[in-house]
Parts: sequence; C-alpha cells; structure tokens
Amino acid sequence: MYDLELEALASEVRRLRAGKVLIQMPFGLRRYAAAVARAVEEAGAIPIFHASPCHGACDLAICAASALGADMIAHYGHARIPGLRGPDDIAILFLEARMDLDVRPVVEKALEFLRPYGPIGVATIVQHIHVLEDVVELVERAGHDALVGKAGGRALYDGQVLGCDYTTVRNVEADVEAFLVVGSDFHALGVAVATGKPTAVANPYEGVAKRLEEEARRALARRYASIEEAREAERFGIIIGLKPGQMNMDMALRALELVREAGKKAFLMAADEVRPEYLADFTDVDAFVNTACPRLSLEDAGAFGKPLLTLPELEVALGLLGWEELCERGWFAAPGS
Repeated sequence: MYDLELEALASEVRRLRAGKVLIQMPFGLRRYAAAVARAVEEAGAIPIFHASPCHGACDLAICAASALGADMIAHYGHARIPGLRGPDDIAILFLEARMDLDVRPVVEKALEFLRPYGPIGVATIVQHIHVLEDVVELVERAGHDALVGKAGGRALYDGQVLGCDYTTVRNVEADVEAFLVVGSDFHALGVAVATGKPTAVANPYEGVAKRLEEEARRALARRYASIEEAREAERFGIIIGLKPGQMNMDMALRALELVREAGKKAFLMAADEVRPEYLADFTDVDAFVNTACPRLSLEDAGAFGKPLLTLPELEVALGLLGWEELCERGWFAAPGS
C-alpha cells in the first residue's frame, strides 16, 4: 500500500557512504521495518530504528542521530518542512510513503454531503498528494469549481495540510463555500476549525465520508471553556518544545512578557514530549501555555487537567484579543514561524 522508496533510500546510503542510518517511522509504518532494514544493509550501512514516537517532520531525531554517530536520518511518512534543516554533518532524507489507494469511491461519497455548495476547496495529506488532480476532476465533474490552495507555511505542496499548518486552505477560504479533505478525520477537523467552513472528509482508510462541522463546534466549545478557566489563573507554565521543528523561543518569551505585563507570574519549561504525566506534578501552575505543537491544545487539552493554551488563546485569556478575533486569526500559527 505504501511506496517505501527502497531504491531511493539505498541509493542515498551508497552516495553518502553512510556507516549508520537512523530510521524514523510513524507507528503505522513500522510493520515494514524488516524491508527497510534489508535495503539499508544491502547498501552497506547499519540500520538503527528510532523507537520513540515520530509525530511529524518537525520531530527530527537529530540528537539521537548525533549520539549514535549516524551519518544519515531516513525520515518516513512526512514531507520536508521548507526551511527546516538539520546539522551539516547529518544528512536527512524524507521518504513520504505515498499510498497506492483508490480514493475515488470515498470522494464520491463525500461529495454527496457537499452538493448544496458552490466552489469547493480541496486538500489532502502528503500520502495522497499525487492523486489531488484526480480528486479535483471528480469535484468538477460533480458540478463544482475546485480550488487548491498554494503551498506556504509548513506545506511543501499545493493543497497539502499538516496537523499544525492549514496555510493552503486559508489561502482559498475566501473563494470557496466548503472544503473537501482526503485523509483522516484528524486533518479534516483541523481544516474545519481553521476555516470555519462546512467541511467533509473522505477517509480512504475506512471508506467513510462525513461532515465535520459538529465536531468542530464541540472542539471550539472546549477551547472557549479552557480560555475562560485560564482567565482566573495566576501562575503560568510556558512550554518550549525541544523537537527541532517545535522549538520557538521567541514565542515563549513573548508569552512570558505578556503574562508578566498582566501582573501574573510565569516561568519557562522545556519538554521533548508534552504529555500530561510530565506536567502533573507542577501543582503550583494554574495554566500552561503551549508553544510546541499547537495541535496538542486542540486535540488533547482535556487530558492535562489544566488549561493548555496556544499563544493567541493566552492573549484572549489576558483580555488582549477578542474571541471573535481569535476565530478569524486561527489556532494554527506554526511553531517556529
């Protein structure tokens, strides 16, 4: 189902004359580890699999590669983030693991939900970016104009969305009445929240199509409740992500400044993984500000037991920004931008 690009991987290993290759794979791809290891070994290098979670292209295991003496990181399942680089002595190869999957049947199901609308914005994830033109053709055949947003922000391709970046859909939202997203509910929910437009997901893994406005409404209600709770907070813990693509010191320092200007207390804290159990013992903190992956605040905030705000949400909690302005600006200012 996935294109593992084993020839490209082996060719790069040979070109670099790499001795050790650190391989990062999301959980869903790890069943193919033996085939990847064999390709690396036959190219003359030692494969080492990074067993920690791999959440995105922001999550490059540079420190692990350096500690292991690896010459190269083979990073599976994500597209390169423009402008994000590793150190000069460690080569990084992104292998997108595109899927050989017929998305047409589920796209046709999803289009039934979008029949009342005019122009439709089309988006997908990197695993299906190569079939985006086919999806556009189906949308147009159903009687709609189809618009694909230009690449920007952290998106390498036109029409690509990431868990933390919806630049491509924001680029066309003023010109469309609804969105169609080919991929998982996770990414489609982000589109619905980021744009406020009717959004249908065509999930090719399960063959399921549905609308997501109600889920988006509930997600926004949870965010509003977190912000309201944080208005009463006196002590804030401001989290700096340690992953290469999630480290945003400027954003964290700005949050620190805003909290202190409001007459409240705050301190900085750094984490490679932002997890509820890691923060639970900071009992004298009333609320956290998350400058790492913004998606944590939308998806997992309820697990933390205390508000976990993005920087724009902090501005609302401190009375510096209105809720309506936040909805217009969006939650997904990418870390590092």
